[in-house]
Amino acid sequence: MFLYSNSDRPHGFDWSVFIAGVLSFLLGIFILKYPSKGLRGLVLAFALVSILQGLMWIGSFVKFRQFFSRSWVTLISGVIDLAIGILFLFDNNLGALTISLIVALWFLTDSIIAIVFSAHLVTFGKGYFVFNLILNILTLIMSILMLFNPALTAFSLVYLIAFYLILFGFNEVVVAWVHR
Repeated sequence: MFLYSNSDRPHGFDWSVFIAGVLSFLLGIFILKYPSKGLRGLVLAFALVSILQGLMWIGSFVKFRQFFSRSWVTLISGVIDLAIGILFLFDNNLGALTISLIVALWFLTDSIIAIVFSAHLVTFGKGYFVFNLILNILTLIMSILMLFNPALTAFSLVYLIAFYLILFGFNEVVVAWVHR
Protein backbone atom coordinates (compact mmCIF):
# COMPACT_ATOMS: atom_id res chain seq x y z
CA MET A 1 0.00 0.00 0.00
CA PHE A 2 1.29 3.46 -0.86
CA LEU A 3 1.78 6.12 1.73
CA TYR A 4 0.15 8.75 -0.51
CA SER A 5 -2.63 8.50 -3.02
CA ASN A 6 -2.07 10.20 -6.38
CA SER A 7 -4.09 13.26 -5.36
CA ASP A 8 -2.24 14.08 -2.14
CA ARG A 9 1.25 12.94 -3.18
CA PRO A 10 3.75 15.76 -2.57
CA HIS A 11 5.17 17.39 -5.66
CA GLY A 12 8.40 19.26 -6.08
CA PHE A 13 12.06 18.58 -5.83
CA ASP A 14 13.23 18.06 -2.22
CA TRP A 15 16.18 20.43 -2.01
CA SER A 16 16.97 19.81 1.67
CA VAL A 17 17.29 16.06 1.11
CA PHE A 18 19.28 16.66 -2.07
CA ILE A 19 21.73 19.04 -0.32
CA ALA A 20 22.12 16.66 2.63
CA GLY A 21 22.80 13.83 0.20
CA VAL A 22 25.36 15.74 -1.84
CA LEU A 23 27.15 16.95 1.30
CA SER A 24 27.19 13.44 2.80
CA PHE A 25 28.49 11.99 -0.47
CA LEU A 26 31.22 14.64 -0.76
CA LEU A 27 32.20 14.21 2.90
CA GLY A 28 32.52 10.47 2.33
CA ILE A 29 34.75 11.06 -0.72
CA PHE A 30 36.82 13.58 1.26
CA ILE A 31 37.30 11.10 4.10
CA LEU A 32 38.38 8.40 1.63
CA LYS A 33 40.91 10.80 0.12
CA TYR A 34 42.17 12.09 3.49
CA PRO A 35 41.59 9.34 6.07
CA SER A 36 43.80 10.96 8.71
CA LYS A 37 41.64 14.10 8.59
CA GLY A 38 38.58 11.87 8.84
CA LEU A 39 40.04 10.24 11.92
CA ARG A 40 40.76 13.64 13.45
CA GLY A 41 37.19 14.63 12.66
CA LEU A 42 35.89 11.53 14.41
CA VAL A 43 38.01 12.30 17.49
CA LEU A 44 36.87 15.94 17.38
CA ALA A 45 33.20 14.89 17.20
CA PHE A 46 33.72 12.49 20.12
CA ALA A 47 35.49 15.25 22.10
CA LEU A 48 32.71 17.76 21.49
CA VAL A 49 30.00 15.27 22.45
CA SER A 50 31.94 14.40 25.60
CA ILE A 51 32.30 18.08 26.51
CA LEU A 52 28.59 18.73 25.91
CA GLN A 53 27.68 15.63 27.93
CA GLY A 54 29.96 16.80 30.75
CA LEU A 55 28.36 20.24 30.79
CA MET A 56 24.92 18.63 30.80
CA TRP A 57 25.83 16.43 33.80
CA ILE A 58 27.30 19.38 35.69
CA GLY A 59 24.13 21.37 34.98
CA SER A 60 22.05 18.41 36.16
CA PHE A 61 23.98 18.36 39.44
CA VAL A 62 22.60 21.79 40.30
CA LYS A 63 19.02 20.59 39.65
CA PHE A 64 19.39 17.12 41.21
CA ARG A 65 21.07 18.09 44.48
CA GLN A 66 17.80 19.50 45.81
CA PHE A 67 15.96 16.17 45.66
CA PHE A 68 18.50 13.43 44.99
CA SER A 69 20.96 12.50 47.75
CA ARG A 70 23.52 11.02 45.35
CA SER A 71 23.59 13.96 42.97
CA TRP A 72 27.36 14.12 43.43
CA VAL A 73 27.56 11.23 40.95
CA THR A 74 26.33 13.54 38.19
CA LEU A 75 28.99 16.08 39.14
CA ILE A 76 31.78 13.49 39.03
CA SER A 77 30.51 12.11 35.73
CA GLY A 78 30.32 15.62 34.31
CA VAL A 79 33.87 16.46 35.34
CA ILE A 80 35.18 13.17 33.88
CA ASP A 81 33.31 13.69 30.59
CA LEU A 82 34.55 17.26 30.40
CA ALA A 83 38.15 16.22 31.13
CA ILE A 84 38.05 13.44 28.51
CA GLY A 85 36.60 15.80 25.92
CA ILE A 86 39.24 18.46 26.57
CA LEU A 87 42.01 15.84 26.59
CA PHE A 88 40.84 14.48 23.22
CA LEU A 89 40.72 18.02 21.81
CA PHE A 90 44.39 18.49 22.60
CA ASP A 91 45.63 14.95 21.97
CA ASN A 92 44.06 13.50 18.82
CA ASN A 93 46.28 10.40 18.94
CA LEU A 94 45.06 9.48 22.41
CA GLY A 95 41.48 10.03 21.28
CA ALA A 96 41.93 7.81 18.21
CA LEU A 97 43.61 5.10 20.30
CA THR A 98 40.85 5.22 22.92
CA ILE A 99 38.05 5.04 20.37
CA SER A 100 39.80 2.12 18.65
CA LEU A 101 40.20 0.22 21.90
CA ILE A 102 36.59 0.83 22.88
CA VAL A 103 35.38 -0.53 19.53
CA ALA A 104 37.72 -3.53 19.75
CA LEU A 105 36.53 -4.32 23.30
CA TRP A 106 32.93 -3.89 22.21
CA PHE A 107 33.42 -6.36 19.35
CA LEU A 108 35.31 -8.76 21.62
CA THR A 109 32.53 -8.71 24.20
CA ASP A 110 29.84 -9.22 21.56
CA SER A 111 31.78 -12.11 20.01
CA ILE A 112 32.20 -13.90 23.33
CA ILE A 113 28.54 -13.44 24.20
CA ALA A 114 27.51 -14.67 20.74
CA ILE A 115 29.67 -17.80 21.13
CA VAL A 116 28.16 -18.52 24.55
CA PHE A 117 24.60 -18.09 23.29
CA SER A 118 25.12 -19.94 19.99
CA ALA A 119 24.49 -23.26 21.76
CA HIS A 120 20.74 -22.72 21.52
CA LEU A 121 20.97 -23.06 17.72
CA VAL A 122 21.59 -26.80 18.03
CA THR A 123 17.83 -27.21 18.50
CA PHE A 124 17.32 -25.69 15.02
CA GLY A 125 19.91 -27.97 13.45
CA LYS A 126 23.57 -28.77 13.86
CA GLY A 127 24.41 -26.96 10.61
CA TYR A 128 23.04 -23.65 11.91
CA PHE A 129 24.99 -24.05 15.11
CA VAL A 130 28.29 -24.89 13.37
CA PHE A 131 27.91 -22.07 10.83
CA ASN A 132 27.10 -19.54 13.56
CA LEU A 133 29.94 -20.79 15.76
CA ILE A 134 32.47 -20.46 12.90
CA LEU A 135 31.33 -16.89 12.16
CA ASN A 136 31.47 -15.95 15.84
CA ILE A 137 34.97 -17.42 16.21
CA LEU A 138 36.05 -15.37 13.18
CA THR A 139 34.64 -12.21 14.75
CA LEU A 140 36.40 -13.10 18.01
CA ILE A 141 39.72 -13.47 16.17
CA MET A 142 39.11 -10.18 14.34
CA SER A 143 38.36 -8.35 17.58
CA ILE A 144 41.55 -9.71 19.18
CA LEU A 145 43.53 -8.53 16.15
CA MET A 146 41.84 -5.13 16.52
CA LEU A 147 43.03 -4.95 20.12
CA PHE A 148 46.62 -5.58 19.05
CA ASN A 149 46.53 -3.08 16.19
CA PRO A 150 44.47 -0.05 17.25
CA ALA A 151 45.82 2.11 14.41
CA LEU A 152 44.37 -0.29 11.84
CA THR A 153 41.12 -0.34 13.80
CA ALA A 154 40.94 3.47 13.78
CA PHE A 155 41.46 3.69 10.04
CA SER A 156 39.01 0.85 9.44
CA LEU A 157 36.39 2.87 11.32
CA VAL A 158 37.17 5.90 9.20
CA TYR A 159 36.72 3.92 5.98
CA LEU A 160 33.47 2.38 7.22
CA ILE A 161 32.14 5.84 8.05
CA ALA A 162 33.26 7.13 4.63
CA PHE A 163 31.50 4.30 2.79
CA TYR A 164 28.40 4.82 4.89
CA LEU A 165 28.34 8.54 4.06
CA ILE A 166 28.77 7.82 0.35
CA LEU A 167 25.91 5.29 0.31
CA PHE A 168 23.70 7.48 2.49
CA GLY A 169 24.42 10.51 0.33
CA PHE A 170 23.70 8.67 -2.89
CA ASN A 171 20.43 7.37 -1.45
CA GLU A 172 19.38 10.86 -0.33
CA VAL A 173 20.01 12.26 -3.82
CA VAL A 174 17.82 9.50 -5.28
CA VAL A 175 15.10 10.22 -2.70
CA ALA A 176 15.20 13.92 -3.60
CA TRP A 177 14.58 13.03 -7.25
CA VAL A 178 11.79 10.59 -6.34
CA HIS A 179 9.99 13.28 -4.33
CA ARG A 180 9.63 15.54 -7.39
